[in-house]
Amino acid sequence: MVIDGRKIAEEILEETKNEIQKSGLKLKLAAVLVGGHAESRKFLKLKEIAAKKIGIDFRLYEFPANITTQELHKEITNIIKVKINSGIIIELPLPKHINAQYILNAVPEEKDPDVLSQKAQGVFFANRSPILPPAVEAVRVILRHSKINLKGKNCTVFGYGLLVGKPVSHWLASQGTTVSIVNEFTPNPADLSRTADIIVSGVDKPNLVTADMVKDGAIVIDFAKDVDFEKVASKASFITPPIGGVGPIVVAAVLKNLIILANKKAP
Repeated sequence: MVIDGRKIAEEILEETKNEIQKSGLKLKLAAVLVGGHAESRKFLKLKEIAAKKIGIDFRLYEFPANITTQELHKEITNIIKVKINSGIIIELPLPKHINAQYILNAVPEEKDPDVLSQKAQGVFFANRSPILPPAVEAVRVILRHSKINLKGKNCTVFGYGLLVGKPVSHWLASQGTTVSIVNEFTPNPADLSRTADIIVSGVDKPNLVTADMVKDGAIVIDFAKDVDFEKVASKASFITPPIGGVGPIVVAAVLKNLIILANKKAP
């Protein structure tokens, strides 16, 4: 079965819209884009459209690629001080000369719907966070739709990045699964993936996961167009497509997190 990410995202957005109307909160999402990366701009546009659709104001702050780490940190500090900005997202990747984690750490936990500052991550990895990182929420929702009991399942996660692999592998392990992580140094990744009930990939390497690496009936969640979709789809019980798969759900999860954090702050 091919997962309809757009439909799932619409359900999340409708729930979030109702929650916003019920709370009466006025929300504004501030987004930071450095260098005008085309894919980043495209993804931010989707976030803007979704935000405005459910009554969240959206403001994009753009900065040139040659901005220094200190200059960017100062700009973000100023954005944070604007009280009307309920949450701040810093679109990754940042230019290579920027100290990315230092910049992400500028965002206070209560305004961090992406869960990317070290403080917010620390709370998440201690299993005390009121929100899940958007990629984790996307995986959670997709697995909920698959209606399987996660306890005792074998999972293989390709990649251990900040956005997908690291938080997703932690969450899966916390749900009672056995998690194997594949990185660039892992010998024979197929030996791990062939036994996996659930495969999650977020590497951004086309055809990284091929049909011979997937057992019949596996659930395959692809964040970065890593999967040979047409061939793997014939074996998987559930699979996300390269377009309209996890992307819309991640967008919806960011906005869901925004309202959760705002309600937490509200008197």
